Amino acid sequence: MVFGAVSIAVLSFLGFDGISMLAEESREEARQIGRAMVGALLLAGTLFVVQTWVAALLVPDAPGLLTDGDPDGTAFYDAARAAGGGWLLANLTALATAIAWGFANSLVAQAATSRLLYAMARDGQMPRFLSRVNERHRVPANATLLVAAVSLVLGLYMANRDDGISLLSTLVNFGAMTAFLALHVAVVVHYVVRNRSRDWWRHLAVPVIAFLILLYVVINADIAAQTLGFAWLGVGVIVLIVFYVTGRRPALAGLSAQEDSR
Repeated sequence: MVFGAVSIAVLSFLGFDGISMLAEESREEARQIGRAMVGALLLAGTLFVVQTWVAALLVPDAPGLLTDGDPDGTAFYDAARAAGGGWLLANLTALATAIAWGFANSLVAQAATSRLLYAMARDGQMPRFLSRVNERHRVPANATLLVAAVSLVLGLYMANRDDGISLLSTLVNFGAMTAFLALHVAVVVHYVVRNRSRDWWRHLAVPVIAFLILLYVVINADIAAQTLGFAWLGVGVIVLIVFYVTGRRPALAGLSAQEDSR
């Protein structure tokens, strides 16, 4: 039950990884990107733990919540109503949630995703029109507009489903955790297999332990999220095979330059 809840609650901690998508636009050394990600994760984790603890103290019917769950997703708002009445629930809490989710999270997600599409298009793994950079604002214009359009259409569709919000959150979480699984595999392959690193703790033990934890969470995720997530992963594998068969082996421009300089 705990790991099933983790597959949903992990949505609260996503976003720190989006910092890595802005690495090429950073003027600092690469190490600063990693530090920023760790700092953002620690800050977000602390804030969510504190606010969850405070909300748990204010829940009107804690035993009933543990027994019956929260099918309507209103437990946090019920705690806000208990703390400050209807005004706090209807105005302050709802407004803060709308700003945080509707603006801040959307901006971060679109910025990160558009730059990922831009990098893939630049490296020949996506259609070339996504690699166009706006000359005035110096941002990937086409990729940003595509992400915004897809997000708008998908958001409106999910909003009209009874289970739309919960399903969308589980799909996002499943996709993120699947990407993190691939990331941990990549760490082992890059450092241990290719570069013969002897830092067994950081480059082997930690990635393997984290991989197993994430794998268990993915296994306990929502069935619909698993079905769609693995189907999307299968599409990606097919595309990768097509690239190899047609002689377009994926290669990262920055990584290739580093390898050539050795």
